[in-house]
Amino acid sequence: MTRIQLAALVTEDERLMLASGEGFLNAALEAEACDLGSTAVTAPADLSQGPAGTIRLISLATQLASIDTPWADVQAELYAWISDIAGTGDPVLVTTIFRCIPAGADPEGKLLTRIRRLNLLATELSREFGVFVVDLDRVLTDIGGVALDTDYRLRGRLAADVAGQALALCVATNALDLYMPFEAQERTVAYLNAHDQAVRAEAVLTPANLMSMGSGRRRQRVSTNTDAVQEDQVRWLIDQVLKRKIGLGEASQKLIMAVRRRGAKESFTLLAAGMARLIGRRRAA
Repeated sequence: MTRIQLAALVTEDERLMLASGEGFLNAALEAEACDLGSTAVTAPADLSQGPAGTIRLISLATQLASIDTPWADVQAELYAWISDIAGTGDPVLVTTIFRCIPAGADPEGKLLTRIRRLNLLATELSREFGVFVVDLDRVLTDIGGVALDTDYRLRGRLAADVAGQALALCVATNALDLYMPFEAQERTVAYLNAHDQAVRAEAVLTPANLMSMGSGRRRQRVSTNTDAVQEDQVRWLIDQVLKRKIGLGEASQKLIMAVRRRGAKESFTLLAAGMARLIGRRRAA
């Protein structure tokens, strides 16, 4: 049995997410004769000093303890921490923060501003140091704070399970090269993807708007914004095809994925309306 170690600097509330992610991963890894043990640490130095081969995770929510700290200081500190942790050469993961704040809890908007800045910084840290981003904000926003009965703190079993599943998927997709061959990693990811839908179904909002992008051995799942699809967006897709800026196949895939919830009748009506508006605009021009 191969033992995989994960050290994590998370908030007290996020430890339930960490435990959930460990449980999902171990269920998936059982068939591969591997298991994972996670350890919650209390300081960034503990992440950089762990044994070689350790997967290292840091939550950006740990930076919300004092939102009065100047942003420049927070940014500089995180850059220094991640630089030190990434210097180990082991996989490093960074989790974003769910942008959901209880009503009346942030009258001046300072907390939301800090969360947005930290989430944006995650992308910059990924480019700078090659860390992997566990985008909890995107995953949880797809479902919503009301359905999950949670907020940015990730309290509650359902929120912990959805976030834990996202964490498990990110680890399986990006951080297991040292421990198992690619084919075993793919089986692990497939297992987690199957159970990911079960977890999301429990929130009564399993997204149907997932599509695969990219090529090669690694393909990334991304979501389209079905709620915002209007006639102008359909018209834009048609216009892009006519101008040969995107291929017909790509446009068809985007359109199908974007309107699949609406049904065949409404989808045809939307497409016809988009074409009519496009023709009208071209005649007016």
